[in-house]
Amino acid sequence: MDWVRLLSRLLQAESLPGQEGEAAALLLEALKGMGLPAWLDEAGNVEALLGEEEPEVVLAGHLDVVPVGDPGRWPYPQGAVAEGALWGRGAVDMKGPLVAMLLALEDLAQRPLRGRVRLLATVQEEVGGLGSRHAAPRLSPRAFILGEPSGRRLMRGHRGRAEVWVDLEGEERHAALAGEENPLYELAEYLLALRDLPPLPGLHLTPTRVDTYPGAKNQTPGVVRLYLDVRYEPEGDPERLLERLRALGGASVYIPEEERASGEVRMRLSALWPPYRLGEDHPLLLEALKALGQERAGLWPFTTDAPYLGAKAPVLGFGPGDPALAHTPKEHIPLAEVEAAARDYVRLVEALWSAAP
Repeated sequence: MDWVRLLSRLLQAESLPGQEGEAAALLLEALKGMGLPAWLDEAGNVEALLGEEEPEVVLAGHLDVVPVGDPGRWPYPQGAVAEGALWGRGAVDMKGPLVAMLLALEDLAQRPLRGRVRLLATVQEEVGGLGSRHAAPRLSPRAFILGEPSGRRLMRGHRGRAEVWVDLEGEERHAALAGEENPLYELAEYLLALRDLPPLPGLHLTPTRVDTYPGAKNQTPGVVRLYLDVRYEPEGDPERLLERLRALGGASVYIPEEERASGEVRMRLSALWPPYRLGEDHPLLLEALKALGQERAGLWPFTTDAPYLGAKAPVLGFGPGDPALAHTPKEHIPLAEVEAAARDYVRLVEALWSAAP
């Protein structure tokens, strides 16, 4: 397999959430070229199988990416090979890890199989995890290996995130005729009260944006919307936070929902992404650490598909690439890092096959 060309083409395939078709087709073509049974499920997730007997280990990742942004801010074109690396949106998050998984499958196919390995490349991870939410209920593996970038360090989870909307309502008036009743003044009071709000255990709250509706510059707004980014540990209680926020004033405070669709699947998803933690003493985590010669697993700073997959089996995080490059115009992955991660995935799969059930 010419994996450099494959990854370059994947990086050139703009696969925003809901538009993963071209990237999925490239992945399917590569998998079938390796002689593996591969298919799309009802949501458009790519799946492939190597081996028949249990136990099963799932190599999991996602196909979608965030927008490229201004091409002029990138040092190289999308999919370019330069400075010993492949450059482009998705290089680390996470088409590079997916290609490393394909290389691992290619290697494992030449070895005695002591189990089965499934590749799962999901859709819409960046906007709520529709693909993994759809696929997880029908899977029963021994473990998932989730390939989000981690600098090839094992990860055991992450904080949760919630997007909270605070709506302050007013009356739309021509600016030339408006009085003191203006929800923008209420916003100022609300922000000052928010600044003085005592912290809640396991929660971190940050105001990030303000919008006005209808949005005219010569009119007082009917609605002022404040956006709050909430990061929370497993012990954090978002519902208690909402109660505290509602007590600050006469605002409508809520976590929004959005309907998402892919293929034959439709879901209504809340803008709340749960935390995930695998215990530091979990036997499979300890086996994985031993296989890679690492002492401790870390925690990702961002959310992933782990909570939805983790409802069925333990999730071990491991992927090539610097996670700090994700969602930036400097996103790239060294070629040597992809090849090294492929060897690591082989070690992990074989260690999990051999682990005690």
